[in-house]
Amino acid sequence: MGLISINNIRPGMVLAGDVKDRNNRVLLAAGQEISDKHLKIFKMWGVTDADIKGTDQEDMVAQDKEEVDPMSYQAAEEATLAQFRHADLAHPGMKELARLATMRRVRVAREEHHG
Repeated sequence: MGLISINNIRPGMVLAGDVKDRNNRVLLAAGQEISDKHLKIFKMWGVTDADIKGTDQEDMVAQDKEEVDPMSYQAAEEATLAQFRHADLAHPGMKELARLATMRRVRVAREEHHG
């Protein structure tokens, strides 16, 4: 189990911990299976991550890399790291931001190539 970015959570995943809004109200209790409706509610209430059974953020990073061509990912990652050269990538928030930026570069490049 581990905290996963809301953008990586998929319907069918099961909560390991309660999901709470910014005012600490429980939106969905631990042990519940997440649906599309839940994801929309989480985003409406500003939830940024959730504790998911059986996975963690590192699993999501590995999954991202598996879903794209290794050369494309490497090129996107190098371009992103050049832009983040002054950022503290040891900080979890900055590390996640860099990962998301890399994946966006991969998607944009794929769309331009296939578009």
